[in-house]
Amino acid sequence: NVKLLDHYAGKKPANGSLYLTATHLIYVEASGAARKMTWIALHHIATVEKLSITSLGCPLILRCKNFQVAHFVLESDVVCHEVYISLLKLSQPELHEYLYAFSYNPKSSKEMRENGLKLIDPISDFGRMGLPNRYWTITDANRNYEICSTYPPEIVVPKSVTLGMVVGSSKFRSKERVPMLSYLYKENNPALYHCSQPLSGFYTHCIDDELLLEAISQTNPESQFMHVVDTRPKLNAMANRAAGKGYENEDNYANIRFRFIGIENIHVMRSSLQKLLEVCELKTPTMSEFLSSLESSGWLRHIKAIMDAGIFIAK
Repeated sequence: NVKLLDHYAGKKPANGSLYLTATHLIYVEASGAARKMTWIALHHIATVEKLSITSLGCPLILRCKNFQVAHFVLESDVVCHEVYISLLKLSQPELHEYLYAFSYNPKSSKEMRENGLKLIDPISDFGRMGLPNRYWTITDANRNYEICSTYPPEIVVPKSVTLGMVVGSSKFRSKERVPMLSYLYKENNPALYHCSQPLSGFYTHCIDDELLLEAISQTNPESQFMHVVDTRPKLNAMANRAAGKGYENEDNYANIRFRFIGIENIHVMRSSLQKLLEVCELKTPTMSEFLSSLESSGWLRHIKAIMDAGIFIAK
C-alpha cells in the first residue's frame, strides 16, 4: 500500500504497489480500470531522499535527471528504508557494466543492431558539406586517436596545413583539442571551427597554432578577418592564465577579432538549474514570489547568454 502524491495537479494521493527491478522502478495504481503505471528508469534517478515519518507514513522523494519528481509515501519506516537503500545501490552502480545500456536487448535483428553503429558517418557528413574541396582536405591523422583522444579519427583541415602543424597546435591546446572544422556552409565558404583553450599563460605562444589559424582564415577569401569566440566570462579566462592556460593574444594571430561571450561554467549552471527546480517545486507561490525566485535563480540570464552567442555566430 504505497501512495504517490501529486503536488502539481492537486489530486488526491494515488494508492498502489511499488516494484523494483534490476533496471526500473514501477508503480502500479490499485484503482481504475486502466491501472495506470509509472515507470522510472533507475539510471534516470539523480537523488533519493528519505524524509522523517509523518501521519501519512514515511515519505520517499525521487528527483530524476529528466526533471521528473516522484513523491512516494510508504506505510512502514523499515520497508521505506529498505527501498531507499536499494534505490541508492541500483541507481548508482559501482561498475559501468551494470548500467542499463549494457543489458538492454532491443527487439531487432543482429543486422539492424550492427547497422545502428553506422548511423553516424563522418565522411558522409563531410560530403554533405561539399568536402573535400579546393580549400579543405580530410585526413585520418587521428585514426588511432594519437593526436586527440576525444576527436574522431577523421578531421578536416585546410589543404595548406601540414601534419606537423596539426600536431604542434594540439600540444598547445588543452587536452590536445586542436582547431577542427564542425560545419562548412558550401555556398560561400564560411566555416565553424571548435577547439579548447590555448596553453598560453601570460607570454607563451605557438607558431604552429598561429599558422593553422591563419590557414583557416585564408580558406574564405571573401572574409577580411576571422572571429574567435570565447564562450567564457573574460574574468574566468584571465584567471586561467595563472594556471598556464588562457586565451589567444590578438597580437600573435593575423586577422582575428576576439570576443568573450560570458557563459558561466558548468558549476554555476548546475547551481542555477537547482534553484530553478526549487522554484518549480513551490507549492502555492504568488505570481510575485514565483517571478522573484525565477529571477534570483539566474537561469534566464544564462539562457540569454547562450542565445546571444548563437545569434552572434549565426550572423
